[in-house]
Amino acid sequence: MTGGWWWDALGLAIVAFAVVDEVRTTLAVASGPGPLTRLVTGAVWRLARRPAVADAAAVRAVGGPGVILVGLTVGAWFSLLWLGWSLVFLGDGRAVVGSSTGAPASLWERFYFAGYSIATLGNGGYQPDGAGSQLATMAAALSGMLLITLGVSYLTSVISAVVVKRSFAAEVTGFGQTGADMAAGLTTPGSVVPAVVPLSSLSSTLSTLGQQHRAYPLLHAYRPRDADLGTAPAVAVLLDATLALSAAADPADRLPAGLRRSVVSAVQQYVEHAPVTGGEEAGPAPGLDPGAIGRAGLRVDTGQLAALTAECAGLRDELCRRIEAAGYRWPGGERSPS
Repeated sequence: MTGGWWWDALGLAIVAFAVVDEVRTTLAVASGPGPLTRLVTGAVWRLARRPAVADAAAVRAVGGPGVILVGLTVGAWFSLLWLGWSLVFLGDGRAVVGSSTGAPASLWERFYFAGYSIATLGNGGYQPDGAGSQLATMAAALSGMLLITLGVSYLTSVISAVVVKRSFAAEVTGFGQTGADMAAGLTTPGSVVPAVVPLSSLSSTLSTLGQQHRAYPLLHAYRPRDADLGTAPAVAVLLDATLALSAAADPADRLPAGLRRSVVSAVQQYVEHAPVTGGEEAGPAPGLDPGAIGRAGLRVDTGQLAALTAECAGLRDELCRRIEAAGYRWPGGERSPS
């Protein structure tokens, strides 16, 4: 069974689409993932938010939605390459023949040959017949090698980013479970230096995380069940702590304005690339309570705190939607109504 030159054209178009999506997702990180990867990521994220899916025994057994998403992404690339090269080898009646008999391969045998070639396992008892088929076989093997190389690189990058996510959240919540607790824990009367160093480091880490979320949207599917390891709640703690420290009653205890802007900018980057699906109806973020901050051990200028909170109100509300989308609550507050 052969289909003529149009099968070759269709097969090469599918191969080109798979390669472009694969290269864009793994190498062109500045532009974000390819269209296929974006589609798969969006679909899995919507499913992963459902407790019946996220808490399913089968999902937990394989390591969670993030692991499934990586497998689906790489599997989709391989499937498209397999389908595309199979169609190419179906375009000519003698594109693939038996190594011992020389007889034209059947429909299934051509699919088998294409899969073997992509997996770089050899010809598997069949061989290309003619210069065009030989070139196509070589190209199929090269595309398979590219898939393996970029797939391993992609997996390594994702695992590294997941470790950074969890480390960032653990470090933030290690200072305190809420913004007030973190701010009080970083306060040393008469000196702001103890707070500057860790906040500068956390701001830099969060900026990196924001770019990693842009490059690898599937990171959102790696959602820990423990809120203390969740990225979105940790970002809220960091932002609230920064605002509280910037409104300290003693000017000597206040953060430098440049550091506050740096943290706010890092939070904006994260919010820009974090998914909001499922959190659109979340209410506004809980306000910063000067009384709670005072009870935690930090006296604040209520007027300054109100001004800074109002300045970041839109950002905090957007962050609240991301927290709700991830299935968490604002640290120290109740789940927003949805």
